[in-house]
Amino acid sequence: MGNEKMIKVIMDCDPGHDDAIALLLASRADNIQILGVTTVQGNSELRYTSKNARRVLDYADVTDIDVYAGCPKPMMKEQYRQTGIAIHGEDGLGGPHIPDSITPIKEKHAVNFIIDTLRASDEKITLIPTGPLTNIATAFIMAPDIKDKIEKIVIMGGAVYTEGNVNTSNEFNLFLDPEAAKIVLNSGCDVYLNTLDVSMKAVFMKEDVETLRAQGDKISVIVAELLDFFGITHERLFNFYSIPIHDALCVGMLIDDTLIEYEHVWADISTKDELTAGEVVADIWHLTDKKPNCYIAKKVDREKFVKMVCEHMKKPYVSKYV
Repeated sequence: MGNEKMIKVIMDCDPGHDDAIALLLASRADNIQILGVTTVQGNSELRYTSKNARRVLDYADVTDIDVYAGCPKPMMKEQYRQTGIAIHGEDGLGGPHIPDSITPIKEKHAVNFIIDTLRASDEKITLIPTGPLTNIATAFIMAPDIKDKIEKIVIMGGAVYTEGNVNTSNEFNLFLDPEAAKIVLNSGCDVYLNTLDVSMKAVFMKEDVETLRAQGDKISVIVAELLDFFGITHERLFNFYSIPIHDALCVGMLIDDTLIEYEHVWADISTKDELTAGEVVADIWHLTDKKPNCYIAKKVDREKFVKMVCEHMKKPYVSKYV
């Protein structure tokens, strides 16, 4: 069944095509109120990911939700040399032309926004990090008290039952900042990890993109064009045409709690070994006495997800701040 309660969220992202679609999906969800959007290095440099988040929101008439730029590099190493250019283009959002934003990016640092918003809230807040976890981990180091204000953390990252997308061990987001991922996974918060195991199954096919395009409204069409670019890059690099919208699944599971099936296990992140840094190590067979600390995604309903995205993209934006 769908979730009826209004869920207050902070979206922490590195747009990126799938981050952009996640932002659009959350902005159209009846049961989600976005308190702010924070950006981090990842699919592209911070200057681009921040600009991309703001121009996607402006294009979608979402001018009452602020964007805050965050950490420009991982906690303990340099930015990964390739970023996400091979997949997402030079500025992180290749493909259709999305005009520059009119609404300015806020001057406050993203980490400070996260801390201040959580401390000031009378209700618990859900965090949706869909890029490297640098901002969230830094906030936890600076202000460990904020963990008590968090409802859950819904992360796009990792691979457990299948191979990664950087190498056989690693998924891109956790690979970029393993130390940050380790801090967040061991934070004591309720962590939901949407791994490549499900996101590579919740794909759009060509006919799904055409269904979206045929809806004809401005948001559906721009999303179809984003997916066109994303699909072509996947076909060129991986020799198959199917389009995973990894990050939007993190929003989808909040819209409908039947979308993804999870297993509660103990998990941690490798940081010491150069070959495996960023790898999720999980006790999927429950063979240790370690207390479960993470809900890892196991199964997803692809058809439900595709229908959800299509239906929400044709909805007008309705502000939750009126």
